[in-house]
Amino acid sequence: MAVGVVIGLLIAVLVFLAFVALGGDDEASSETTLSPTTTSAAPATTAAPTTSTSEATSTTTQAPTTTEAATTTTTEAPSSTTTVVVSPLELEPNGIGDVDFGAAPDVAIAYATLSLGPPDRDTGWVDSFSEFGTCPPPEVRGVQWGTSPTGFARAFTLLFTKAATGHAPAGGEHLFGYDYYGGDVELATPEGLTVGSTLAEARSAYPTIDINESPWDPTAGTWVVDDDPQDDAQLFGYATGRADTDLVTSILGGVTCGE
Repeated sequence: MAVGVVIGLLIAVLVFLAFVALGGDDEASSETTLSPTTTSAAPATTAAPTTSTSEATSTTTQAPTTTEAATTTTTEAPSSTTTVVVSPLELEPNGIGDVDFGAAPDVAIAYATLSLGPPDRDTGWVDSFSEFGTCPPPEVRGVQWGTSPTGFARAFTLLFTKAATGHAPAGGEHLFGYDYYGGDVELATPEGLTVGSTLAEARSAYPTIDINESPWDPTAGTWVVDDDPQDDAQLFGYATGRADTDLVTSILGGVTCGE
């Protein structure tokens, strides 16, 4: 009986074990949930690029030097300055240098100022019977530079009138003559005649010159160069006498004024 009990117990154990084996595997397989595997590994650390000397040398590009920029040629714009060539102020039968008798006062004065500087005196319009003598009426204007060696008048005077002349009609203010007595203003004709020249030099410069006795002083002389008596263009003046060695003491141009 005891043996039977033991055998019965063994059978019961075997049955139980068999049951556990069959049912336990299913339960384990059905209930056991595997956690997600962490198969994705952390991103691999990428090795930093090597900074070998050879690589740095091959990839480095030098910036252009500033020397090349400095050598750039700069072309300057052409100058807009215009050079004006002005003829010297020369004493001529028909005017002074580039300005002829008949020119407006402002034009003649500006031209003389280029050579002589600003005038020392301007009389303005005064009666035609004046310090300049008897001038064409009704008024005369004298613009003057310097002092003469004798103290008489000025070294150089431009004379303007409103009267009719061979250069302009009545009413038009214009240059009609000039007086030159030397002194501290140095002027000459284009042929080189000036105050202090000899009458021999005057005859050489102007073959048509006419030399006469002065009507106011028998010991002095007058001279005139007038190639066309029909116009108001002429050169004339006074001299210390009439001999070749006598000296020119004044040069007057145009109509000027009488005594």
